Amino acid sequence: MIITIRPFTGAADIERMIELAHTFPDQCLRAVDLPYRLASWALDNPRNASVWEDEGGHLLGFAVIQLPWHSLDMCAHPAACEAGIEELMLVWATERAQEIADQTNRMLTLYVDACEHDLDRLALLAAHGFAPDYPSMIRMACSLDRVLPAPVLPEGFTLRPIDGRREVREYVALHRAAFGAADMTIEWRTRTLCMPQYVPELDVVAAAPDGRLAAFCICWLGPKESEGYIEPLGVHPDFAGLGLGRAVLLEGLWRLQAHDATIALIDRYEGDESARVLYESLGFRTRLRTITCTRRFHVVQKAV
Repeated sequence: MIITIRPFTGAADIERMIELAHTFPDQCLRAVDLPYRLASWALDNPRNASVWEDEGGHLLGFAVIQLPWHSLDMCAHPAACEAGIEELMLVWATERAQEIADQTNRMLTLYVDACEHDLDRLALLAAHGFAPDYPSMIRMACSLDRVLPAPVLPEGFTLRPIDGRREVREYVALHRAAFGAADMTIEWRTRTLCMPQYVPELDVVAAAPDGRLAAFCICWLGPKESEGYIEPLGVHPDFAGLGLGRAVLLEGLWRLQAHDATIALIDRYEGDESARVLYESLGFRTRLRTITCTRRFHVVQKAV
């Protein structure tokens, strides 16, 4: 098998990348919410992604340095993995990460997740300087083949889908407040709305009595039949402690169920006890644990 690398070129590549991940979801931990991730501003710079093809131009794999999370998204055709494509991807990723550190004059920490039982992947990461770190990610699953509890809201609050582009700016402010970071942008959120895999009815918000957006939960239908996935979910700090996280999550589960999903998936960081308690109270149980491996890229001092 001849494997060649070429630069990422834009929207056409995104669709092919999503198709590859959805065809081989076991090869990509982020297959379900990949449309959300590929809408991020990391791809505003095409140098942050590369694709690998065979001699006929068929997509064999891709890698993206996702700067909002400082993480590496990778996916490859199983046959290409046997031919060593993951080695090529990690060589590219480490070279690009070093370039980013040098260009920004700041150390870059890059995170890569691997299933805890995938010893081959963990060994390959170790060979490229990635060491296990914490916290790792716990993926939890919940059966939707049952009657779900009804969401309970404080008086005057409502649950509904986001009003598309009209509320994008307010959503961005809510997202930034919920996570205490400015990574979310109007452009990113707008691109999310345009993804073919995006389902407007699965993009839920809780609105306060004065109309402010107080919490959010975006759900995605997975590549595996009957699977749904929640990402992201958050609550504005001004409305913490009111049960809105539970309410928007339940509303999302109800809506996934209405779209014929029978299993819902959600991720939490290991050690996040508040998330564990919430998710387990709704029937989520651990499906798999990933090991988060990290490598730090320090600025290379150039000779004067």
